[in-house]
Amino acid sequence: MKGIYALRKILLFLALVFLLYNCEDDHYARYENPPWLGGTILETLEDYGNFSIFIELMKKAGYEEPITKGLYTVFAANDSSYQAYFNKKGIASIDDVSEDLAYKLFTLNVVTTPRARQQLIFDYSSAHVGWQEPHSELGALLFRINTRSKAVNYTETVRYYKSYIDQTLDIVGQEKKVPLFSTEFYEDFNGAPDGSDYTYFFPNTEWKGLQWYNASIDSIAKCSNGYVYYLDKAVPEIPNMEDFLRENQDKYGVFYDWIQRFASYSFSAYDDDADRTKLYQKSYSKISNICSENGPTDDALYCRKTTFSLFLPKDEVFREYINNTFLSSFENIDSIPEITRVFLAQSCIKNNLDIPSKVQRSYVNYYGDELPIDVYNDVDEATFLSNGPVYIMNKYYPPKAFSSTVGPIFFSNDYTTFLYNINDAQMISSITSPELEVTLFGPTNEGLLEGGFDYNTKRKRLELLDADGKWRAMTVDEELSLVGDHLITDNLIGEQIDFSGEGFVKMSSKNYIYYNNNEIQAGGNQEMGNVAKIVSTSRGDNGVFHALDKAILAPKKDAAKFIANDPDLSEFYNLLYKAGLSDTAIDVNTDLEYARISFLGAADFWTVFAPTNAAIITAQNNSLIPNPDSTADLRRFLMYHFIVDKVIFDDGKIGGAIPTTRIDSSDVDVIYFAPIEIINEKKNLSLVDKAGNTVKLDHNKANNLVLKGVLHKLDKILVDR
Repeated sequence: MKGIYALRKILLFLALVFLLYNCEDDHYARYENPPWLGGTILETLEDYGNFSIFIELMKKAGYEEPITKGLYTVFAANDSSYQAYFNKKGIASIDDVSEDLAYKLFTLNVVTTPRARQQLIFDYSSAHVGWQEPHSELGALLFRINTRSKAVNYTETVRYYKSYIDQTLDIVGQEKKVPLFSTEFYEDFNGAPDGSDYTYFFPNTEWKGLQWYNASIDSIAKCSNGYVYYLDKAVPEIPNMEDFLRENQDKYGVFYDWIQRFASYSFSAYDDDADRTKLYQKSYSKISNICSENGPTDDALYCRKTTFSLFLPKDEVFREYINNTFLSSFENIDSIPEITRVFLAQSCIKNNLDIPSKVQRSYVNYYGDELPIDVYNDVDEATFLSNGPVYIMNKYYPPKAFSSTVGPIFFSNDYTTFLYNINDAQMISSITSPELEVTLFGPTNEGLLEGGFDYNTKRKRLELLDADGKWRAMTVDEELSLVGDHLITDNLIGEQIDFSGEGFVKMSSKNYIYYNNNEIQAGGNQEMGNVAKIVSTSRGDNGVFHALDKAILAPKKDAAKFIANDPDLSEFYNLLYKAGLSDTAIDVNTDLEYARISFLGAADFWTVFAPTNAAIITAQNNSLIPNPDSTADLRRFLMYHFIVDKVIFDDGKIGGAIPTTRIDSSDVDVIYFAPIEIINEKKNLSLVDKAGNTVKLDHNKANNLVLKGVLHKLDKILVDR
């Protein structure tokens, strides 16, 4: 049985190496030294000479037997390279290297399968048609190679995380990935294949077209159980961004302290020491988790393709910006709105790999702002870490949101609820777009609370007060609508409405507001009997911000609810009900019954001319309203009082023959709607119906703002025949 098992292993090995070596072409043949087949990896290193330190690291790491008997690829630097590294670290010789450090250093240089050059660069993915190759889906982009090297555990005193504040925790280290850079990688990544993107980070390393982190690969040896890649430098311990910041707080402590407010800690495991020490995992929430070795994704495949990029301002640069902006408005950092702090931190971090040649051509930050970063003048130094590049900046580029129309909200605690609203609705990028001329109204926290909106700091969510008197989480659509009720985005570039005048305007939510002498009133404000006053105005990069003392409140009622709940329109509602045009439904959030008019859902915008009770009764007495038993006739009469797709106020603007929703006649191809003549003078609107009657609109009963429309009360009915 043992003989059969051994034979199977030999056949399996031969099949594997046949597969690997037959994938090579002449482009890779120049690396074939010594010729197929040589001795084992260990024998090859011993025969080659000058690799005693690397071999000793292998032994101290406990890898001598696996490397002798298994199938591996190793990256080996010679003795002089390791001695240079030891000298830099203050290590006298290999004898002073602990087993833990030996394991960490050696396993940075081991891949647990034999890899010829092409298989090393292009790799294998069963989900992407097997071995990758030039111009394949993934190509050479899986450039971070998994290793078994693991960062050492370290202790940290928690600064801000409430559950462990001021406690010293043991933080568990993570397994490392080593970046492999190649000509093919930069070609597939649309970078600089001449190596300039590499030498930007590693100026002391010669570019040879295939680089194992900081080292060039001089040659490749095929061995009987794998490959040896000969390096011109020893690969050092590779920190990630969290390690780098933590270990360089004398230079970057201002930014590091800033982001500690987003650090969190969770129990990971017990150490194997006698005390069974608790080990914790550190991470960041609300900003990119630069603690993670995996980068922006935990997907086993794509985490090898993606990294973070950190554009790190030096302490003096970041401190100066904070002092000149936020600390001139706030008492201290912790009094700055959290979202503002998030934006400031995240503006320095990207969730993708930014290489110098691409940054120089065009750079867009996390928030979509195009910024003129010059990698040769704005960057003092740069380094590539295990989870991405770090650019040390002598200049800080704040997010454009800070100078845009929405900017004032970031610099005040009076608008934090609305700031959370804009952020949760994911509308900051659209509001700050330089291609828009925006008008933004900023309601105070108190104004929103009065209107039934609040940010629950404990539950970390926006809430609204429902009709049943209970607070509940807002839906995404409700969050979008609340922002839209305070936003105008269809201004012409450079043109703004003068709100010291008078008029009506559509908001981006599709609801309308009435403005007069810097006072704003939407349908909800009409329902509550208040107005929102503009208390200050400021110009941003892409529009105007108006600070309000109250919120602009959307109508809680559409036309159906308005009619059903207005005692003066009860007769009109009864007719709608008898005609089968209205009914009731149950609100899923409150379980309360509400009225609805079915056909209103067919369009976004409506104008309703609703006859009062007195008008209906008078018309009934004069036999001008069809008998309820004649449902079709009654429907036609009622539909004559609705105008679709137009919102008409008595502001002197829209007039002429306007189609109603009453069908006049139809054939196979065309439906004709009965028009009504509108004579529109400011605060003096008249309607001429089909019978030739002129019905004057009382201005005091006009312009009732409802959801996505307006309702006017009429003292006479409109005759449709």
